[in-house]
Amino acid sequence: MWRAIDTRSGLTCALKLLPPQSDPGSDPHAAERARREFALLRKISHPNVVRLIDAGELDETPWLEMELIEGLGIREYLTIAGMPTLLEPEPGEEAHGSEGVDLDALYDEPDSGALLHAAKARRFMTLSGLDQELKLSEQTKLNAPARLAALCDALAQVCDGLAEVHSHGLVHRDVKPANILVTASHRAVLVDFGLVKRVGEESSNGGRVVGTMRYMAPEQARNEQVDGRADLYSVGATLYELLAGRPAFPHDGQLQLAEAVAGEMPTSIPVINPGAPIALCSLAHRLLAKTPKNRPKEAVEVAQVLRAVGYRLARHY
Repeated sequence: MWRAIDTRSGLTCALKLLPPQSDPGSDPHAAERARREFALLRKISHPNVVRLIDAGELDETPWLEMELIEGLGIREYLTIAGMPTLLEPEPGEEAHGSEGVDLDALYDEPDSGALLHAAKARRFMTLSGLDQELKLSEQTKLNAPARLAALCDALAQVCDGLAEVHSHGLVHRDVKPANILVTASHRAVLVDFGLVKRVGEESSNGGRVVGTMRYMAPEQARNEQVDGRADLYSVGATLYELLAGRPAFPHDGQLQLAEAVAGEMPTSIPVINPGAPIALCSLAHRLLAKTPKNRPKEAVEVAQVLRAVGYRLARHY
């Protein structure tokens, strides 16, 4: 992913380059996915969905031009939510510490890096058990009303974007914290639609499961047909992680993780973080239901719950 200038318009954009098709080991379906991504999303215009501008191929290198979102990943954003620190320095001032935007960091998402990321950032201690209660100091950080209100607002906006995507008969299939950016004006934007597909469309990945297993709905992990409720499961996995300070399924091995996603229930959030709002805990667990019929039906419904809880939280600070 590159920050670039479109010489035709003079606008700064984000340029996604895929490996040349002639490279050994390159994904033979990558170029087709890029073309499909652009074809499916070019007509979608929504403030909470990254805007695709153009696509093409040069010297066997597929490229995708999109709106440049200058912001922070939702994990990083929530660590400063409610604090007087700006996401970006005022014009004319130099950035200090973690202020400002590191575009390389925004698009660097390990497949299951939530715990590692938190440990590196020294935000929370890595848990030694799957159901270990967080320390009081960690609970205090996670449950700060300003942070929780910002969490509700950001995820409600993501659900607004998903409602628009789903209304076009599309499924994102890779909703996760690293694909949610929040700008200095607190606009949350869902990015990276490389796995988007139409509901009912046959897979073009040769039967391979695609997506990020830690946030993937069980039916997607089984390579079955999915609809918008698979994205809502991923919203639930994201909400769980941001409430509990660790993923719903923090298993290390890929096989263990796949088995957990398919058949295990996550530890109840209040066991890990007793101070987390019950309404948000309940919503996260509803979204993480193993069968789609037991989840909320539409993203609009999830957004309404998030905004109602966020409004109550905002009154406390």
